[in-house]
Amino acid sequence: MGKYKVSSEIIDTRGDICPIPLLKTMKKLGSMHSGDILTVISDHPPAKRSIQMELKKKNINFELTEKGAEFEIKITVP
Repeated sequence: MGKYKVSSEIIDTRGDICPIPLLKTMKKLGSMHSGDILTVISDHPPAKRSIQMELKKKNINFELTEKGAEFEIKITVP
């Protein structure tokens, strides 16, 4: 049996408003494997708050990087 290769995926939700970025994020996380990396890109400030709150509630590690009006949340799938 071979080892699982960790994957890295990106969801671009620029232009989407709440709750779409959060819904897309949580749906994608549900289909990924432990150790995978998901990067969410958005430009909707309420999404930054709602995604972070949901990840904290579920004890999921993430890093937030802000780039002007846009931000990226890099999530490590538990």
